[in-house]
Amino acid sequence: MHSAPAVSYPVGRSNVRRVGILLPWLLGALTCIAWALQSERLTSVHGLAVLFALSGAVLAHAELRRPEEGLLAWDGQSWSWEAQGRRHDGKVRARLDWQHGLLLEFLPLDGRGFWLWPERQMAPLMWISLRRAVYAPVAATRNPSEPRAHPESGS
Repeated sequence: MHSAPAVSYPVGRSNVRRVGILLPWLLGALTCIAWALQSERLTSVHGLAVLFALSGAVLAHAELRRPEEGLLAWDGQSWSWEAQGRRHDGKVRARLDWQHGLLLEFLPLDGRGFWLWPERQMAPLMWISLRRAVYAPVAATRNPSEPRAHPESGS
């Protein structure tokens, strides 16, 4: 079994990720505004809702500012993620695929996993190669000291 060819793919800020963070916050904030406008008088519960909406805005802003640029690489055997001068080896799992973008879970060998959002527009010429590498089965590595199984022998 052959593995997918090596590929290095630049991952940057994703528009889908941005919408996925801002849209729920925006819907919640608009709901709070509509609720407040429909109420006969404002109460402390309304103030608490505004406080939660503002907290959500701060969290969304912090998440959107977090740097996520780096290089995702497949060398034909294993995955690596390099960002901010640090390199992590690990595994990649596709969690969502919308043809022009992927949501990948990167599981480093050392530490906690994180999400990557590569999109076709980041490197259109390498997009198909990245998708091949993500979906190609990993070739099993055989121990050279083990005897090779022959189809004729039934083992």
